[in-house]
This record gives sequence, structure tokens and C-alpha cells, in this order.
Amino acid sequence: MLTEPAFFDGDLAHLAAVRAAVDLPLLRKDFIVSEYQLLEVRAAGADAVLLIVSALSPALLRELYGAATSLGLDVLVEVHNDAELSAAMEADVAIIGVNNRDLRTLSVDVAASDRLVRRIPPDVVAVSESGLRQRADIERLSGLGYSA
Repeated sequence: MLTEPAFFDGDLAHLAAVRAAVDLPLLRKDFIVSEYQLLEVRAAGADAVLLIVSALSPALLRELYGAATSLGLDVLVEVHNDAELSAAMEADVAIIGVNNRDLRTLSVDVAASDRLVRRIPPDVVAVSESGLRQRADIERLSGLGYSA
């Protein structure tokens, strides 16, 4: 759930309201750049957080990943290219999401998922994000090794 107010009209109160209404796992899908935001995530009732590698230094990625997992949060670590995937793997993360949308240009290219899945270790949950239009896309990506 997006909670960023300025660009996405979100609010942490929305996350808390959804948590009160459902027992499903909830992900805070925002640009997380501080440990304080992780505390907000936990207090609002989320189960998981998104860490976007392109917005973090390798050191900050490792720091936030460790802090999130110590709070009992699952962490979806999002990458778009080889360098970002290398940073995620160096941080020894459990879930890697390949965003087919380049956040710098906003262009979508599902080939990013095709290319990067080959480097994701089999013990890491692989997620393909953005640009999936039909069932055949999902079936093809599942055949390549994506779990979600």
C-alpha cells in the first residue's frame, strides 16, 4: 500500500485502517530511506516493506534490511538492472523483486525480468513487477523461476 502523501495521496492511517479490516499480509510500498520509517511500518500494522535499491547506497540497504528483519518484517528488495541485483545479492536478501519499470525513465520492459532471473539464486524468492498484462506473461515468468 502506498502511504506517501505528496505524490500518491497516501497516508499511514490508510495502512492502519486496512490492517484493522483484513488479516491478509500488508506491504508498505514506498521509498523507505530511514529506520524511523520502518518503525512507522510496524506501528501501522504492515507485515512487509519495500526497499528500492536504486534509492539506497549499498551500506544503507544492508542497514535497513537488517533493521526491518529484526522488527519481524518481510522485505521485498526491488532491482531493475545488473548493478542493483548485485547490490541486493551482496546484502544477502531473501526476496528480490525485478521491477520491469525503470524508475528513472518510467519506461517498462519485461525483458528485465527475463534477463535478471538467471542471476537470482534458487533459494531467493524471485518476484517480477510491472508490465505484466496477461496470464501468458505470468505463466512464462513462472517457467523462468519467478514465484510471484
